Amino acid sequence: MSPRLPPPTRGPIGLFSAQITAKYSWVQFLSIFIVVCGLSAIGLTDFTIAVDNEGWISRGTLIAKRSTQYWILNENVEKLGLTEDNEALWQKLLAEEQPNFSDDPTVVEEDVDDNAEAAAEGRARNLLNLPQPSRQLSNARRLAENPTEMVCETDLFLESSIMDESFHIAPLWKTTNGQSIFEPSVVQAICEAELNTMQVLYDNDLCVKDCVDETKCLAPYSVVYFARVQVQDYTSNLTCSDLSTTWSSVRASVEAELVTCVEDIKDTYTADGTFEYPDSCPAGFYTSLLQETYDATQVSDVTLSIFPTVWNGEDTVETWYDLLPDLDRGNAAVIEGAYDNERESLATYYTDTAVQSDMILAMGSGVITTLAILLHTRSPWVTLIGLLQIILSFPLSYFFYTFVFGLNFFPFLNFIGVFVVFALGADDVFVAMDKWKNARLDYPTATTSQIASTALPDAAGAMLLTTTTTAVAFFATAICPVAPLKCFAIFVGLLIVFDYLLCCLLVFPALCIYDKANLKSARNEKRNFCCSLTCKKPDPDAISTSGKEVPPNDSAHAAHVTMDDEENNSLIRRILLGYYNIFHKLRWIILIVCLAGTVVSGIYAARLELPQDSEVRLLGEDVEFEQAWFRRKDLLVTTLDKSSGSPQALCWGVTPADTGNYFNPRSGSKLVLDASFDPSQSQEFLLNFCDGFFEQDFATKLYPEFTCPMNDFNDWLVANAESEVQNGTYADFCNDATGLPMPEEDFHACASAWAIETKSSQMVQRNGQIIVMFFYFVGTVRFDSPFNDLRDEWNAIDTYLTEESGPYPSASNVYAASIDFWWFDTNGSMLRSAYQSAAIAVAFSGLVVLLSSRSFVLTIFALITISYVLFSTTAMLVASGWTLGFLESICFAILIGISCDFVLHFCHAYAHLSGSVSREVRTKYALIRMGPSILAAAFTTIASAAIMLFTVVSFFQQFATILFFTIIQATVGSFVVFTAFADCIGPSDPTAFFDKYVPCCKSNATADSSITTPDSSEGGDLSQQPIKTVTTDAPPQPRAGSYITSNTGSTIPVPLDEDEAECSC
Repeated sequence: MSPRLPPPTRGPIGLFSAQITAKYSWVQFLSIFIVVCGLSAIGLTDFTIAVDNEGWISRGTLIAKRSTQYWILNENVEKLGLTEDNEALWQKLLAEEQPNFSDDPTVVEEDVDDNAEAAAEGRARNLLNLPQPSRQLSNARRLAENPTEMVCETDLFLESSIMDESFHIAPLWKTTNGQSIFEPSVVQAICEAELNTMQVLYDNDLCVKDCVDETKCLAPYSVVYFARVQVQDYTSNLTCSDLSTTWSSVRASVEAELVTCVEDIKDTYTADGTFEYPDSCPAGFYTSLLQETYDATQVSDVTLSIFPTVWNGEDTVETWYDLLPDLDRGNAAVIEGAYDNERESLATYYTDTAVQSDMILAMGSGVITTLAILLHTRSPWVTLIGLLQIILSFPLSYFFYTFVFGLNFFPFLNFIGVFVVFALGADDVFVAMDKWKNARLDYPTATTSQIASTALPDAAGAMLLTTTTTAVAFFATAICPVAPLKCFAIFVGLLIVFDYLLCCLLVFPALCIYDKANLKSARNEKRNFCCSLTCKKPDPDAISTSGKEVPPNDSAHAAHVTMDDEENNSLIRRILLGYYNIFHKLRWIILIVCLAGTVVSGIYAARLELPQDSEVRLLGEDVEFEQAWFRRKDLLVTTLDKSSGSPQALCWGVTPADTGNYFNPRSGSKLVLDASFDPSQSQEFLLNFCDGFFEQDFATKLYPEFTCPMNDFNDWLVANAESEVQNGTYADFCNDATGLPMPEEDFHACASAWAIETKSSQMVQRNGQIIVMFFYFVGTVRFDSPFNDLRDEWNAIDTYLTEESGPYPSASNVYAASIDFWWFDTNGSMLRSAYQSAAIAVAFSGLVVLLSSRSFVLTIFALITISYVLFSTTAMLVASGWTLGFLESICFAILIGISCDFVLHFCHAYAHLSGSVSREVRTKYALIRMGPSILAAAFTTIASAAIMLFTVVSFFQQFATILFFTIIQATVGSFVVFTAFADCIGPSDPTAFFDKYVPCCKSNATADSSITTPDSSEGGDLSQQPIKTVTTDAPPQPRAGSYITSNTGSTIPVPLDEDEAECSC
C-alpha cells in the first residue's frame, strides 16, 4: 500500500490559529463558551416571546414621507381648527414624535364612559349611525307603517349603518352543493344556525338587545330577515321550518325582482353619495345579500349574516375567539359558515396566536438537525457542541441586534431565523467534520496539531464562502424600507455570521478534543464515548520504510490516494464513486440535457406574473377566517365598494418628511412645515384649482355640495361684500375685500379670522397666518386595486399637480396622499427591493466564486448552475400557481444566497488541487470530498422545510416551499449541472490565469518536486510545529510512525508524539 503523505501547507494566519486551537483546545472552548453565555444572558434579560405584528408600511420613500405628514394632519387638523389659541398643539406637533399609522384592526379610539355597560351600548349604537341610501329609508317607512314588533330591526338595519358591519360578527355562508342561497332548505338551515348563535351571544352579553324584547338579541340582517320581510312575517312568529315553506311560495317572483334590481344597481351606482336604491329592488334588500354575478347567473351560493354585536375593543376579539367552537356553522349537508368581521379582527388574533404555535415546530426542526448531525458525525460529543453552537447563535445575535445596533423592534418574522439557522448551522458542522475526517483518513499517523493545521483553515475557508454569500443575501434585503422585513434581514444575517463564528470558536476546538480522545483510545485499545470510529494498530505493510519507494508528491497522486484507497472509502464514498463512474460515461448526454433543461426552465419561469391585486394574505385557504375573506370578495357590496374608490387628500404647507426611526414602527415623525407655502401669493391659482382638478378622471367630490377651502373663503367674502349687514370678522380683518384675489397684506389676517370663525379644518392658521391647506377628494382606486391601476393613478395625479402648480412657486409643493397610496408604495417598495437585493446577491455570489476558485471558467459554470437553480425553482412555483407578490419576492431574494452554497463548495473543491490535474480527477475529487457534506446539508434543510410546511402563517409556508424547491434544485444543480460542465469541459488547471497574472492569488504548492514535512528547525514539540512545504531534490524526510535505516544498517522507528496514535479508520 502507498504510504501516506503529510498534510499540505496552509497560510501563516490559518496555521497559527489552528495550532493555538489544537494546543489549547479546552481553554479556548471553555473561554468562548463562558463569554458567549454571558453576552447571551445580558441580551435576553428583557427578551419575551411576543408578536410584534405592526409596521407593515414603507418608511423613507417619497410616498411614505408624504403619507406620514398627511397622517399627522389627518389626526390633528380638526383639533387645530377648533380654537384660535392652537399654538400649544402646533408646538407639540412640531417638537414631538407623533404616533404612526396603525393597521391593527383590533385598535379603535373611543371615548371612555364611566358606566361600562352604557359605554358599550353607546359604542354599539355609534357604529350604526351613518345614513344609508334613501331607497332604504323608504323601505323603512313602508315597514314601519305595519303594526309590528319589527320596528327595532327596521331602524337599525335600514335607517342606520349596521350594514357597515366593520366590527360586527358576520358569518359568510356558502352552500355545500352549489345550490342557491334562496333555496328553502338553505334558508331554513341558516335560520336555525342564526338562532343558536344568537343564544351564545346573548349568554355572553355580546349582542345588541332587541329594543322590544330585551330577553333576546336583535336578529341579524341576512337572507332569513329578507325572507321574513317578503312573506310579511314582521313578528318573527314563523319557525324556521314554517318560514322555509312560506318562502317557497313567493321565491320565484322575488328572485325575478332581484335580477332586475342587481342590473339597475350596477347601471346607476355612483360613489358621490347621491346613489339611491332603484325601485326595482324588493323591500329589505341590501347588497351584502348575494353575489355580484347574480344578475347573470341567477344563482348566489354565498351570502352574509350581520349580527349586531357589542364592541369592547381587543378584549371583545379574544372573547369572540374563545367562543368560536360554540357558534353554529349550519347543517354541513346544506351550508357551511365561516365567522369573522369586516375588519378581520378574528383573523388577526388567530394569526398572532398561530405565530407562537408555529415556533413549536422549530423544535421539530431542531430534533431533525440533531439526528442528522449525529448520524453524519457518529459522535455524541460533536453533535452536542454543534447543536450548542446553533442554539447560542440566537441569543448572541439578539445581543448585538439590541445592544450594539440599538434595534428594539423584534417582529414576528424574525422567528423564521430559527428554521434558517438550524439548517445552515448544520451545514457548517458537516463541512468542518468532513474536512477533519478527510485529513485524518489521508494522514492517519499525523498529530492532532498537524491535522488541525490542514483541516481547520480549509474548513474555515469553505464555510466562509457560503456564510458570506448567504449573509449578504439577507443583509441586502435590509434595503427594503419596511421595518419588519428590514429588521428580519438584519437579524437573520447576524444569525448566519455568528453561527459561523461559533463554529470556528466552539466546534473547531471540540474537533481537536474529539481527535485527541480518539488517539488516546487507540493507544489504550479502548473505545471512547465521543468516538465511534474503530481504531486498530497499524498494518506493518502500510508503514513506509527506507526500502520502499516514496511516491511522487503531486496533486493528482494525492487525489488518487484519497479516492481510490478502499480502506478509506466509507459507504457514502463508495456510493458517490459508483455514481461518478456511471455519470462519467453519460456526461455528454447529461450536459446537453442540462443545457436544454435550463433554457426550458427559463422560458417557463418568465411566465411568473405580478398578482392581480395588492392584497397580502397571511393565512392559508383552509383556515376559516380566510374562507370568510374569499367569500366576502364575491359579494355585490364588495364589488361596489371597490368601484367607489377611496378618500384621498391634497396637502399644501407640509414638507414630505419622516423624522422617526425607520427601524421602529413605534417611532413616529414630527410635523414638518413647508416654509415656502404662501397662499396670499397664489390666490388666483388656488381659487381656480378645484374646477380643473375635479374635471379629471381620477378625482370626485366627497359629496355633491363639497367646495374647496379657497372657494368657501371667496364665497364668504363675496357674500359679506354684497350684504348690507356685514359680519364682524369681515369688518375687522378683511379691509372691505370683495373677493379673491385680495391684497396680499390683507389675506392672512382675513383668512385666519374666517378659519377661526368657521372652525375650518381645511384652511388652518397659526398666529394669524394660513400655513396649511388640506382637503379630501375621492379617488378611483383602493388599496386592494390591481397594482398597475394604483401606479397609473398615482402617476396621473402627481403629473397633473406638478404641471398645474409649477408656475406658482409659493404653492408648488402640493401633493396627494392617502393610506391606499401608502400601501401601494409598500408593495412597490418591497418588489423593487427584492429585485435590487437579488441583483446584489447574484453579483456578490459571482464575485465570491471568482475569488475563491481563481477561475473565470469555474465562475461561468457556477453562474450557469445558479441560473438553473433559480429558473427551475421559479418554474416549479409557476406550475404551482404562484404570482410574484412581495412576500414571494422577498423569499426569492433571500434564497439566492442559499442557492449558491452547494455550487460554491464544489467550485472550491474542484480548484483545490494545485497544478495541472485532469478534469476527471478534479471532478471526482470534488464529488468525493464535498458530496457527503452537501447531501447531509440538503437532507437536513429539506427536512426542516418539510416541518415548516405544517405551519399556519402562510409566509412561513411560502418560505418553506421555496426553500424546499430551492434545495432540491441546488442539489441537482451541483451534482448534475455543475458536475456535467466540469467533467466535460472543465479546466485541468483552473487557476493558471490567476497564478500567472495575479501573483498574490498563486497557490502555495505547485511544483511536483516539493515535499511536505514537519518543521523541526524551530525546536520544541514536533507535534506543535506547522507543516511546511520545501522544494528540494533531497530524499524525503522520515515522519513519525515510519522507520529509518541507521548508519549501522539497523531499522529504527521514528517515535510518535504524545497526542499521536497508530490509528487507521
